[in-house]
Amino acid sequence: MKKLILLCLLSLLIIPIRITASSVVSEKPASTTNNSFDYYVRVVKIVDGDTFFGLTNDRREVHFRLQGIDAPEKGQPFSGKSKEKLAELIAGKYVGIKAQQKPDRYGRLIVWAYTPEGKDVSAEMLKTGFSWHFRKYDNSAFYSQLETEARKNRSGLWTEANPIEPWNFRKEHNTNNSKKNY
Repeated sequence: MKKLILLCLLSLLIIPIRITASSVVSEKPASTTNNSFDYYVRVVKIVDGDTFFGLTNDRREVHFRLQGIDAPEKGQPFSGKSKEKLAELIAGKYVGIKAQQKPDRYGRLIVWAYTPEGKDVSAEMLKTGFSWHFRKYDNSAFYSQLETEARKNRSGLWTEANPIEPWNFRKEHNTNNSKKNY
């Protein structure tokens, strides 16, 4: 009997739990008036400049990846600054979420996140020069323009002579699976 119980418990740990946008239901904070979001979460952990964990009403931590941007990887210049900027924008706060329907290959929900003041978090990361527009997965002319302006203004990572895109850094350093561990 003990072996059966242990086997059942182990199988729960091994079977991946798929989280979809419809399974995350958090109420919006009373102070928020915008009803255009799918749901709200309280940000409990910043992983890097484009990834965070949010806490749902039922106290589940859900892993999120910001739509449209790619931030410097750990070990790249501005990685820490990018993470700090994201923390400044959303850490410990309730954020509005608009989610895509399916998670990425690592199980993270790809989302547009909005600060309590209604600012698009991805846009803020681009404006301040702490991320790239991830054109491979996003065709937003708005995000592209924000990156162009940050480059022109030499904001954030654009102070570097030749910043290396995170997707190229991952290829060069064989870290394609690094985000999987977050």
